[in-house]
Amino acid sequence: MNQLSDLWENFCDKIKPVLQKIKERVLEAWEWAKANKKKSVPVAAVVLVVFVMLLSLSFSRKKEEAQTDGTETTEVELSPLIVPEVPLEENSVAAVNKLINRYYEAVAAGDIDTLSELTNSLTDMEKANVQVKSEYIERYENIICYTKAGMTPDSYLVFAYSEAKIKDIDTTAPLLNNFVLYKNESGDYYIYKGELDDNVFNYMKEISAQDDVATLCATVEAKYNQAIKDDEDLAAFMEEFPQKLKDAEAKAVAEQAAEEPQEAAQESDDQTAEEPTLKVTEVETSDTVNVRSSDSEKADKIGKVEKGVRLPLLEKKANGWSKIQYDGQEVYIKSEYLLDVINNEQETAENDNAASETTTQAAASTETKKENSGPVGKDGKVTAKTTVNVRASASEKGEKLGVIYQGEKLELVMEQADGWCKVKYKGKTGYVKTEFVE
Repeated sequence: MNQLSDLWENFCDKIKPVLQKIKERVLEAWEWAKANKKKSVPVAAVVLVVFVMLLSLSFSRKKEEAQTDGTETTEVELSPLIVPEVPLEENSVAAVNKLINRYYEAVAAGDIDTLSELTNSLTDMEKANVQVKSEYIERYENIICYTKAGMTPDSYLVFAYSEAKIKDIDTTAPLLNNFVLYKNESGDYYIYKGELDDNVFNYMKEISAQDDVATLCATVEAKYNQAIKDDEDLAAFMEEFPQKLKDAEAKAVAEQAAEEPQEAAQESDDQTAEEPTLKVTEVETSDTVNVRSSDSEKADKIGKVEKGVRLPLLEKKANGWSKIQYDGQEVYIKSEYLLDVINNEQETAENDNAASETTTQAAASTETKKENSGPVGKDGKVTAKTTVNVRASASEKGEKLGVIYQGEKLELVMEQADGWCKVKYKGKTGYVKTEFVE
């Protein structure tokens, strides 16, 4: 044991000057990474130094574990994760290489639509980040994908090397980003962005501490340092660029925050003005739903009602069902699939029901006319005049499916008479307020 300890200590002493310098530089960066593990992957340039630090911490820990205090040995705490010790593979998976190359091309072009196809999600901040990068980065060159197996079958951890060509700067910037890749239901790989499970995060941490990954990170860091040393313009740009990204992200957050309260305030004002004279006498289906003879899932199924159909509400029961007038009879539909439609309290129930039937017929007639006459807008599309929410139903209370930005286009299905446009959004039917599109 003493001989082994001496050998290990001698090895650590040889590399101590280099590791100590790296450790001091990145201690703060690793703490940031741990605190922000819910942020999207990849973690930009921080990964270059974080991985190297993990290696140095691993060396220090092993050295302490190898030491003894006389007769007793220090107990080594083993990780519960099973992390395979397999070497990095270079450009070994064709599907992975194609995905990563498309990703970098889309980032350089500011192509949000393509990035949305290649990832599971993009936040407003990530979209703003990409838009800023596309303003300054012409292209990514010499892309190399180094892979290791992920925690689950058909998943990968990818360490992607690239050289960013900045506009008006001759020297390229060597970079290394890390990605987590999974397969979707169609069998295609996609880049995972979002909250990382603790096990996945710890698995990545262990992989990053392996010698070949640490060597790769150190090699890229050395290339990067040499590049900014040789080119003052590149050095100045890379020093200022992180702040540009932060400013863009802050702007995206501010725009989103400004939009949400305005919408909420409008809803609140409408409710305050109408509350004294409003009651729910009509509902609208939020999805295709079954119609049953009584308030039970075991009751006879009378039929189905498509999404978006308005029906007179007779009673909303405490057991989660609603009594509805349908096809001249009283039926039941689960309340969770119904949206309230407000009518004037001063009208009688009889007038309400009659008005509901008239409104439904008129809406159906209007929709038929619109469908027959073709979509409104240029080439069957609508263009956002500003940042606007896309919702699952034609209501400001509808579930928010996402956000589109000024200049983005969506396929127009129908311009409705109620101030909303029915559109296609990421393969789903959505709604945007007509006043915010053209």
